[in-house]
Amino acid sequence: MSDASPDGPEAAEDVPCAPLFATETMAELSARQGRTADAVSIYRHLLRGAESDPAAADRIERWRSRLLELEGGAGAGSAKAPPAAVPARSQAPAPAAPPLRTALVVRDPVRSGQVIYADGRDLVVMAPVNPGAQLLADGHIHVYGPLKGRAVAGARGMRDAQVFCLALEAELVGVDTGYVVSADVPEALWGGPARVFLSPDGTCVLAALPLGKPAATRSPALARIWR
Repeated sequence: MSDASPDGPEAAEDVPCAPLFATETMAELSARQGRTADAVSIYRHLLRGAESDPAAADRIERWRSRLLELEGGAGAGSAKAPPAAVPARSQAPAPAAPPLRTALVVRDPVRSGQVIYADGRDLVVMAPVNPGAQLLADGHIHVYGPLKGRAVAGARGMRDAQVFCLALEAELVGVDTGYVVSADVPEALWGGPARVFLSPDGTCVLAALPLGKPAATRSPALARIWR
């Protein structure tokens, strides 16, 4: 079951994205990028949609706890006076992103409703990612199997991060704040090996991922070895 389903126009009024994409992944992505108000709106939407679902008790408790944290942080920040405006030319350059740690490797299938976050590192999944599952990484994401859930690389603004998978059938896939949904995946790429990255203007791009080496280019000696 997906994290939330649209309940009509009224339920989407305070959600900063289409209800279909109002998921825990998007809420956490908004929070990590400093868009706390957006994250709060998404969590409230998720809680409204799950109230009538008896199987969602664990998620409801987790979302309520996270919502309290976000609202507390937003409240603390709003109590302070806003900083004085600084001319753009005098602003200090953004600090360099910290180096990524060793990749997080997941060897078991990622189930529907499961969320995996690789904090400060790449994420490598050696198994299928089922519909309704969510992958989030500060670095690259590699899926050595069918990617049928959602995957967002570069979650903390690493815009040169990429998503690599052997079979692209994702509900949503993207880098940083750029994403593509399943309906927008070209037919030629659907179900095949692909990579996802951002163009210089921030557009999410899908491209075929060449695999292997054509047999015709191998020497006879190598061909004998492989046989």
